[in-house]
Amino acid sequence: MLEIYRSNRLEELGSAFGKLIASRPLTSPFMKETVVVQSRGMQRWLSMQLALRSGIWANGHYPFPNALVQNLFDMLGLERSDSSAYSKEAMSWSIMRILPGLSAEERFSPLRIYLQDDPDGLKLFQLAVKIADTFDQYTLFRPDILALWENGGNDAAHEWQPELWRTLVRGNESSGRHRGSMKDEFCRKLLHGKVSPSLFPERLSLFGISYMPPFHIEMLAALATVTPVYLFLLSPTQEYWGDIVSRRALAAMNGSERELSTEGNPLLASLGRSGLDFCDMVLDSGAIENDRYVEPDPDSLLHALQSDMLNLGGTGEEGVHPLPDPYDRSIQIHSCHSALREVEVLHDRLLDLLDNLPDLSPKDIVVMTPDIETYAPYISTVFGTTGDGVPYLPHTIADRTMLNEGAIASALLKLMDLYGSRFTAPSVFDLISSPPVSRRFGLDDDELDTVRRWVEETRIRWGMDENTRKMLNLPPYRENSWRAGLDRLLLGYAMTDEGMLYEGILPYDVESEAETLGKLADFVDAIEKLSARFDRTQSLESWRELFFWMLDIFVSPDAESERELAKIKEEIDKLSDLAERSLFDGELTAPVMISWLRSRLEQAEMGLGFMSGGITFCAMLPMRSIPFRVVAMIGMNDGAFPRQQRPPGFDLISRNPRKGDRSVRGDDRYLFLESILSARDVLYLSYIGQSIRDNSTIPPSVLVSELLDAIQRGFDFTGDETAESRLLLHHRLQGFNPAYFTKGTGLFSYSAENFRALAGRNSERVSVPFLDELLNEPSEELRSVTIDDLARFYANPSAWFLTNRLGLKPDSAVKPLEEREPFGADGLDAYLLRQELLQAIFDGGDPRALFPVFRSRGMLPPATHGEQVFLALLQEVEEFAGRVRECDSSGGTAEVAVDLELGLFRLSGKLERVSNDNQLFYRCARMKATDRIRSWISHLVLNAALNGAQGETLLVMLDRSVRYHTVDNARVELEKLLGFYWQGLREPLPFFPRSSCAWAEKAGSNEDDRLNAASKAWHDGYGGRDGEGSDPAFYRCFGDEAPFGERFRSIADALLIPMFEHGGKP
Repeated sequence: MLEIYRSNRLEELGSAFGKLIASRPLTSPFMKETVVVQSRGMQRWLSMQLALRSGIWANGHYPFPNALVQNLFDMLGLERSDSSAYSKEAMSWSIMRILPGLSAEERFSPLRIYLQDDPDGLKLFQLAVKIADTFDQYTLFRPDILALWENGGNDAAHEWQPELWRTLVRGNESSGRHRGSMKDEFCRKLLHGKVSPSLFPERLSLFGISYMPPFHIEMLAALATVTPVYLFLLSPTQEYWGDIVSRRALAAMNGSERELSTEGNPLLASLGRSGLDFCDMVLDSGAIENDRYVEPDPDSLLHALQSDMLNLGGTGEEGVHPLPDPYDRSIQIHSCHSALREVEVLHDRLLDLLDNLPDLSPKDIVVMTPDIETYAPYISTVFGTTGDGVPYLPHTIADRTMLNEGAIASALLKLMDLYGSRFTAPSVFDLISSPPVSRRFGLDDDELDTVRRWVEETRIRWGMDENTRKMLNLPPYRENSWRAGLDRLLLGYAMTDEGMLYEGILPYDVESEAETLGKLADFVDAIEKLSARFDRTQSLESWRELFFWMLDIFVSPDAESERELAKIKEEIDKLSDLAERSLFDGELTAPVMISWLRSRLEQAEMGLGFMSGGITFCAMLPMRSIPFRVVAMIGMNDGAFPRQQRPPGFDLISRNPRKGDRSVRGDDRYLFLESILSARDVLYLSYIGQSIRDNSTIPPSVLVSELLDAIQRGFDFTGDETAESRLLLHHRLQGFNPAYFTKGTGLFSYSAENFRALAGRNSERVSVPFLDELLNEPSEELRSVTIDDLARFYANPSAWFLTNRLGLKPDSAVKPLEEREPFGADGLDAYLLRQELLQAIFDGGDPRALFPVFRSRGMLPPATHGEQVFLALLQEVEEFAGRVRECDSSGGTAEVAVDLELGLFRLSGKLERVSNDNQLFYRCARMKATDRIRSWISHLVLNAALNGAQGETLLVMLDRSVRYHTVDNARVELEKLLGFYWQGLREPLPFFPRSSCAWAEKAGSNEDDRLNAASKAWHDGYGGRDGEGSDPAFYRCFGDEAPFGERFRSIADALLIPMFEHGGKP
């Protein structure tokens, strides 16, 4: 007996199932109640409903439809096709094994042409997977064609397919049969009464399944002859709707066809074909009908729409509904500018529903999207934050793949991506920084910071060693590789003299961090070993062992990832069984196996998050017809849903479709229909409908348009009002747009942060002081200042204040690791090279001896280009040294100790390079404002120490020189500097070397010119650097607005105009 229960409410079907099992209990309480479902979510929902109904529910067995088929084969003593050579996975390897031997035949010429230029076999593997998937579909939907081929028949359009199938079958004669042939035997035995009912469950129920292939229906109809089979089917209408057509189809008909056709409910006509075909096939198999439809109370737009579907109304010709309450929001459609804005708007709308719908709780809400991986990060960000009185909304994200959600799978992906790569510093460091890998090698956060510093300072850029470059057809140089950097680190641990070259390697001092160095060395060794093993072709069994070795060596799970690791190992362990079933004994390359493992991780789900007590976020998957009070669908973009089906060109099913064939577009359309049915209070839709660039209109999914069209036709809109103007809300680009906080716009926001942002944008900007009040006077000990400390203070007063008074380290963005070796000499490296060359010249050494040192450090380009860069730098430095020597007319300079009492302060230190009461400053670099200020301070100290004697200071830089003349009131100028220094210890001092110099240098010009000069220094960088305002300490103390108020101006004038008056201009 096959009995079908139909209803437009899943709750009614659950109640009917509960009554059935209560009124017809199984003969033994220890028997399992077998209920076939299509998702674990449906299993969970039904179990909860049964437990609520009877107080307890246990011993349920919930196979999926394909698992049921295999179980039925088992019960009848037939082979399991899922563990035979005809499983999709096993057929992939079998086809890969036999296809090369057939490709020489003429009939296989299309495949032979495709497989040209396939050195690593990856194209062959990918083709084998596609063919296996297609053959697997044939066993389910076209077993008759396979039977024809097995008996010698051919297909004229694709001659290679029959021959390939026959070769596959011949090779698998001892490995079982495919499910198509076993289905025929199964049905034949049951229909001829040759099977005992005791082999099967006393009762079989199928719940919430809206589609099964004819293959399954035939088996269930045969099974129903020996045991009761019950099908609980969600159905949108109590009427027969096989004769209705959509308006679009009706318009395409000729006159006579149109007269014979009926235009029924537009949503059923356009969305329901898949469900109708399935229902027809079940009824054609002789099922007994048992209907439990419920008439919705048309008290809202949503319920009226559901009522129209139930009764085949909504045609627009008669029975047009009056619109419900104008404030009805049971159907909402929102157009946004981006996926992030969709989620932000959803968050606000759900908060509103939770506030206004009686007894609504987060567990009553489901949010579906066609692309859960794209939306998941935004969901985590928006729904994972709380504050400002906005309640936290508990939620879970289901249906994420292991590859995108699992920490270990993500680490494996990074590891596999290294194969054949350049082993760049960012990619390798990203791998070692991933938690499963850093845990495995015992590296904590501080040690990872140390490793990062080593990578930067030893200038590791890319390549494991010179062999990496050689494989890429580049000169085999070792510099800037991981091995070159590690050699320096290891030698630095072994040797105490950091400056001595040993066999061309310059030691790098690792101080007391030997343990961290050992961990890094182990990691690099493991990477090299893995790379070497990946370079070899190996059997499936060898790759299985390698993947297990890779897991053991590189990852260590925590409590949360133990389950994930077990799943990954389970997938890898299948390789042995696949090799045995497919008889594959060939050698495989790394690209093939990486592709295989990646596909397994992409298909494997974590299996978490569906109906776990909060808001459920999930993918839009067929047969997700579980009722929720609020059903939301986000990401309903044009082209995203319904999904496009792109079968391979050789797929015979798509070329000659039959009733009951699986259609991705049809399934998605029916899922949308079921989602409308499953919403109890609110149906919420959103999509990206406005361009983030120019605000132009972007159409939604065709399903959203069809829904609006159905509402337009089925309800009485008056005047200029339309379904779109009533239901569709266009949102603004930013969440702090004034419309969200203005009455009458239809827009609102719960975000206090956005409200503050709006208030800040609309109000006049007021500079808020960094401190509400001055800090206490510093210790008197700080009145004793060294010359160097005073110079460092004025190089960045804000950083000095944060560090020395507040104990804070100014924030600085972590620069990304570089992945390209130097191609020239610039930036900091060029500066360091020049200083060392200059020092070597003045020390009387041979500067050319520094070339191997610089090369070992990785500071020069490789090969002869590095020599050219070095020689160019050396020439530049030698010329600069000549200029410096010309300025030192006495032929020698001395160091002078200074100790000055200046009012309440004491200033001490040493003046370098003093000769005949004159001072020489030089730096082989371009002049900066800090060079001027530092030399000016030393010049003042020199003049104060000379007690009225004539003293000058010469500042020699790479691009220009400055000469400071005698300052008669040097002590007064120093006391001013020390006075502002003292102020800068109680609050951030608005003194900024570049901006202040730019202001003071323009003394005598009008105020606008002076401000423009200062602003240019603050905002615009030079020499590839950012403006001064981007300095972390200045930004932290003064914000992003240029702080050029009266105090800035007066300090700059007081301290720097005298500098320019005494020769501070170049």
